[in-house]
Amino acid sequence: MKDEPMATKAKKAYELKPVAPHRIDAPGAVTEMPTPREMHHAHIFTDKNYDAMVEFYQMLFNGSVTNEHVHEGKHQLAFITYDDHDHRVVVIKQPGWGTKPERPVGLSHIAFAYSSLGELIFIYKTLKAAGHPAPHWTVNHGNSTSLYYRDPDGNEVETMLDNFSALETQDYKRFYQFTEEFGEMSEGNFDPDKMVKLYESGVPDSVLLDREQVRKMAREGTL
Repeated sequence: MKDEPMATKAKKAYELKPVAPHRIDAPGAVTEMPTPREMHHAHIFTDKNYDAMVEFYQMLFNGSVTNEHVHEGKHQLAFITYDDHDHRVVVIKQPGWGTKPERPVGLSHIAFAYSSLGELIFIYKTLKAAGHPAPHWTVNHGNSTSLYYRDPDGNEVETMLDNFSALETQDYKRFYQFTEEFGEMSEGNFDPDKMVKLYESGVPDSVLLDREQVRKMAREGTL
């Protein structure tokens, strides 16, 4: 954390520009309850693990800190982004706050979608090489393939890949997942190291992302 917040320094070189909203709706143009355009960002409270949390999310996202700020002389904030938005996750240090209870009621986890199995595997290998704990659950949900991690404070973070197009994943969720034919969710569990080995040996994604194939290979012990 620098003595002078990044935003203070930036003002010396930054010239304010006219606002440019995503869209302008004239009065009366919005006639029904709108749906969100996107899930924009998450705020995560921490305390003693502040530096480790910032490092974890920067590594997970291959991201950067757009601003760090000390609020009221005690609350440290790190704004982290991985795309053209100003921030996607904010890590906030709250001095003196206690740790999370073992079974808290509230938000379960946050999930981030990626574009390929190769990306999920690269993330897994990178975090493992850096000494971060292995994901505590790796599963093919049918509609998606997911690896669930814990950040340094124990919050659950999911890295996932849709196995089908958007409409097909919705149909899978509506009409197949949790049916008798689908079976138990745990039947889609897989060993991430075995997944890496199969992927790097040339087994195609069409096999490794197919839940029926995953169930079969898991029963055989190859995945």
